[in-house]
Amino acid sequence: MAKIPEPAPQEEMSTISQLRTEVRQTERRFQATFEQAAVGMAHVALDGRWLQVNQRLCEIVGYRREELQTLTIQQVIYQEDLADSQVAFRQLMAGELQNYRSEKRYIRKDGTLTWVLLTATLARDEDDNPLYLIAVIQQIDERKKMEKDLYRQQQAFQTLAENAQDVIGRFDRNFRFIYVNPVAARISGIPQAEFIGKSHAEIGLPEEHVANWQAGLTKAFETQKPLDIELKFNGNEGLRYYQARLYPEFDATGTMVSVLSIARDFTEQKLIEEERIRLLVREQQARAEAEAERQRLYDLFLQVPALICLLHGPEHVFEFANDRYLQLVGNRELIGKTVREALPELVDQGFYELLDNVYQTGEPFIGNEIPAKIDRHFNGQPEEVYINFVYQPARNAGGLIDGIMVHAVEVTEQIRNRELMRSSQQRLELAQRAGQIGTFEWLVPTNDIIWTPELESLYGLPPGGFEGKYENWAQRVHPDDLARAENNLQRAVQVGTPYNVEFRVVHPDGSVHWMLGKGDTQYDEHGQAQRVIGVNIDITERKETEMQLARTLEQVGFIASSTKLLVASVDYQEVLAHVIKNAIPAIADWCRIDLHSEESGIQPLSISYPDPEQDLQELSFEQATRVIDAVPAALSTVRLQKKSEIYFRITQDTYPNLTTNAQEQKLLQELHAASAMVVPLTIDDKIEGTVTLIATKERGPYTIADLNIAEELASRVAMAIERARIYHNLQDLNANLEARVAQRTEELRQLNANLERSNQELQEFAYVASHDLQEPLRKIQAFGNLLEEEYGEQIEDGKEYLNRMRNAAGRMRVLIDDLLTFSRVATKTLPFTPVSLEMIARDVIDDLETRIQETKGTIELGELPTIDADSRQLYQVLQNLLGNALKFHRPDVPRSLRSQPPSRMHPRRMNLIADRSAS
Repeated sequence: MAKIPEPAPQEEMSTISQLRTEVRQTERRFQATFEQAAVGMAHVALDGRWLQVNQRLCEIVGYRREELQTLTIQQVIYQEDLADSQVAFRQLMAGELQNYRSEKRYIRKDGTLTWVLLTATLARDEDDNPLYLIAVIQQIDERKKMEKDLYRQQQAFQTLAENAQDVIGRFDRNFRFIYVNPVAARISGIPQAEFIGKSHAEIGLPEEHVANWQAGLTKAFETQKPLDIELKFNGNEGLRYYQARLYPEFDATGTMVSVLSIARDFTEQKLIEEERIRLLVREQQARAEAEAERQRLYDLFLQVPALICLLHGPEHVFEFANDRYLQLVGNRELIGKTVREALPELVDQGFYELLDNVYQTGEPFIGNEIPAKIDRHFNGQPEEVYINFVYQPARNAGGLIDGIMVHAVEVTEQIRNRELMRSSQQRLELAQRAGQIGTFEWLVPTNDIIWTPELESLYGLPPGGFEGKYENWAQRVHPDDLARAENNLQRAVQVGTPYNVEFRVVHPDGSVHWMLGKGDTQYDEHGQAQRVIGVNIDITERKETEMQLARTLEQVGFIASSTKLLVASVDYQEVLAHVIKNAIPAIADWCRIDLHSEESGIQPLSISYPDPEQDLQELSFEQATRVIDAVPAALSTVRLQKKSEIYFRITQDTYPNLTTNAQEQKLLQELHAASAMVVPLTIDDKIEGTVTLIATKERGPYTIADLNIAEELASRVAMAIERARIYHNLQDLNANLEARVAQRTEELRQLNANLERSNQELQEFAYVASHDLQEPLRKIQAFGNLLEEEYGEQIEDGKEYLNRMRNAAGRMRVLIDDLLTFSRVATKTLPFTPVSLEMIARDVIDDLETRIQETKGTIELGELPTIDADSRQLYQVLQNLLGNALKFHRPDVPRSLRSQPPSRMHPRRMNLIADRSAS
């Protein structure tokens, strides 16, 4: 008969029942923690099957629990990331790794990819045999996006530093260059590569410059604080003054290792704020030292990459805290203490009240990026940290709340990095707006272009207005510049040369702006171009200044060349033909002169020269009717008001206001006339005619400066017409004089008296006219001086023409003085002085340069002697002789003049010439 076991004592049965109850409570707590954790948790079989998964993991991958458990972990991991997992699994099985941690891409149910941080450890039985994998999956899509955005910001900042106008450098503790940008090489004349690894003294810079840098760097390393120093440097660009800002740089341990300097040229008060910040991003790596794997719950909590603790009872007594939680609070003693005892610095921060509310209501609390001040170093100075946390109520076997599970993740570094990146982005946008700079990134394989809002603004687009493709950019480039801009960009992609080109762009409103494009190309390991990163800089103001200067120089040259003919010629028709011919294209694309003077010798006429390709002989000088029935409105207004009119913008509808000739109106339409000026020809405060100047769209609208040039031209034309009038009056007077000589002898005496009176009037006129001619000469010399003072460095080769113009004006002043002398010749004779015939002859040839070119004549000047004579009268003799020789010759036969050498000219003959000139 079998022996019946004796019943266990009542006390032992009670103990066993209590142990079973505690085990069930522990199991329930684990299950609650497993299901309600803020990260994904799972048990994975050794063949990859999902044994147990929580709800958070299902949300991450987008599967329902039963759907996910029909798959393997290999089916969820992205194929390119699978090999690393397989290697780690073999190492875990072999005991070479205690746990495995890696970033991977998981394939969601909808086919999209999501980034996760996977932490896995291998559960073993008492005999150390592998049972299954414990996996903790944390979704990190936001962090990966932040890293990608930060990389793009670093690339954009690097591009700006390479194209900055400031001198940027970095120095080690021995004051040697670690980095320097191209600006330093440009201003010093030292190649950029020669700076690296050398100090200022080793490079060979001036002693004073070296001493200032060493003093500043020494102080920066001693104080470990930013400081400013002032420098002066005499380099390729002359003596320049710089304001240098020195910034200390530290490594991950907080040790100062280098100095960043940004030197700004403030000589010309052109401050461009450029700050170069190197963002140091480092994610703290946590290593959890696990205890012996005795219980699955503790093993799981110790491996979770988060802050985990368990609080018991209404006083919230610490039962468990993992290493990460201990690190957060400075590794202080927690177990067995209440939250108020262990963390007294949390008073008045609201955490005690939150714990009490969760314990009383049973409702979990979720906090995101909540700040907390914790005394980590026990020095009475709490540090501010940011955490994401969940207060989850824990229940006992009877379903009553008996504690709180705390799950938290510290996000302090992510928040600070985000603030740094936001601050860096703001500084970058400020620098771009201040310098009218916009950045772009062209992804060559996909043909996508990423523009910053600043660049869209430079192209006249609202934020987000750029469509994002290469073709969209090409459509906005001026058609005349597109081929050149594209060739430069293609060379940068194919050959690797820097992208550097100036081109025009057309805004949506039709306005044209100039851009400077600069950038560099990045290649992959196979040498294939991947992206072009660069900047566009608006240089419209600089280009407009250059074009305005070129136009001004051309106009001044035209005025100077016209002045010679206006002074020398007495044929007003010849003067008008010259002005109209040479005004195109110097100051106009179409020109018209209308005369309506009723004075003798001046014919009323209208003459225009519309096309530079037409021959000058097609201009008509036939006399028009004295009564002009149809006067254009613009001409009528100018005649009535006696002042110039400028029309900044004209249209086809306003062409009749400028000319009543239908053929001319058609021509203006074909020329695309866009701007006009009408300037009066004023003689003795009377309007004798008008000059109409037309500019096309290609030339651009007229400005007030153009009107000043036109008025100066009109003043000289009016002066030439007045000279022609005087000349014709003299001709009429001579004709009358010849008729009277044929009359009676007694009338001759009266005629001589009239002639003497006429000569006296002529002398008085010459005296007055010579004074009036001084004014335009003073303007020519004043304009010449202003050009040299304000644009001397930009004119360069044009200085020769400027000097020649002022020399010609000087000689014209001498001619005017001669005219004054001529007016006094009957009353006063200047004494003879030694005069060089060769110098006088050369001055005459310079003044007759235009007539020599027109007649295709040649003058050979030999060696001439120095004689006693009046230099001014001798100048007039030679000018008349050479001028008549050039004027009166057979048509189409060039005139050649040659002076006799001194040996063939007797001194008495030279003195005779001087005597005749004096008489």
